Amino acid sequence: MSDVEEDRNWLKILAPRILKAAFWGFIMGGEILIPLYLMPDVITQIEEYMPVAGTGLPVIAAIFVAFEVAIQLLDRTVLRYALSISRTIVSMVLFIIFTNGGIIEISMPSDVLPPDAGSLQVLVDFRTILAALLVFSLLSIVKNILQAIDFLSQKAEEPVIPPELP
Repeated sequence: MSDVEEDRNWLKILAPRILKAAFWGFIMGGEILIPLYLMPDVITQIEEYMPVAGTGLPVIAAIFVAFEVAIQLLDRTVLRYALSISRTIVSMVLFIIFTNGGIIEISMPSDVLPPDAGSLQVLVDFRTILAALLVFSLLSIVKNILQAIDFLSQKAEEPVIPPELP
């Protein structure tokens, strides 16, 4: 087999995976990144109301897009499940950090409000909702572990046919 034919075979294998990964990366957060980078003032306004200062919203979205692209590229391998587990762990940690453990406090500056209003503070306690989200995330981790075990058991049962020697 010549190098050109071998390159075409690799292209036939990789092109659909790359297109699928690009599509799912765009669906999972790529559409958020485009407006955020085109309108940087929006980022600063959104981050003012985030509970943790300097969160870097575009960076977080880019991390999740990178996870999704890597998961789609490594489809039909066991690494897909490892990346899904790590994405879930990262999202759990971010849930806890951004919500300050389930309690969000937002202070509106007095320059936004009417002159006689003073300042406005909003406190939202949703620790039970955060706990439910974390339980669902743990269930997702267990699901991915079981899928990885199933994937490996199916691969172990497949017959191995060595390539023919010339």
